[in-house]
Amino acid sequence: MKNRIRELREQMGLTQEQLGEMVGTSRQAIYAIETEKFEPSIWLAYDISNVFECSIEEVFIFEESPRKSRAESSRRDNQWLLDK
Repeated sequence: MKNRIRELREQMGLTQEQLGEMVGTSRQAIYAIETEKFEPSIWLAYDISNVFECSIEEVFIFEESPRKSRAESSRRDNQWLLDK
């Protein structure tokens, strides 16, 4: 998932370690999230967005994923069967 953590963190003058301490995780976890190697839990995303005084959507860029598309397609198919 794309995000603006590095940009926002640098604007506040925070290191990865400082941000990690503020949200209860490690510098390595912040690095992994920034580089899109790890997706945070909703609670960690919430805590990070609170540090930056932004909404989660302002920090994390949600794009439609193939998984979501398949789920929506499945719901449509199931609805079609119910409508029969």
